[in-house]
Amino acid sequence: MSPASGLQDMSSEPSLWRRAAWPARLVLAGVFLAAAAPKLADPAGFAAAIANYRAFPDALVNLVATLVPALELVGALALLTPWRRGAALLLGVLLLGFTALLAISLARGIDVACGCFGGAAQQAGAGDPVSPLHLLRNVGLLALVALVLGESRATAATHVR
Repeated sequence: MSPASGLQDMSSEPSLWRRAAWPARLVLAGVFLAAAAPKLADPAGFAAAIANYRAFPDALVNLVATLVPALELVGALALLTPWRRGAALLLGVLLLGFTALLAISLARGIDVACGCFGGAAQQAGAGDPVSPLHLLRNVGLLALVALVLGESRATAATHVR
């Protein structure tokens, strides 16, 4: 409290961005860890799920099936470190790509299982067919990414002062 004004000094309190961004980072990290783990455990199953989208040349399917879960894992773990801004950017780019792929598949009328959390469920016949709900989920996750990026920007702005 400032003795002259009688007002409480709130500069040491965490901002709304910081309070909201921490749970957002935890949710994003959890979702992407849950998505990466089965893909890393069964890369062939994930490659089959990717091939079903008919969006990549056959020569690139295995490369994509290897890179995507590795990037998801790195991004998820980095969200919990000081590199959270870079992690949020990485996961945001991945989400934009996933969302575009889902939207294109829906527009083309391709009946394909999502493969979002690995290909094993799809091969067992219990795949999660792509639907507009997947697009809504991704928009929600993108909102969390934006929150993390906003928090990083707000934190950087307070350190400059």
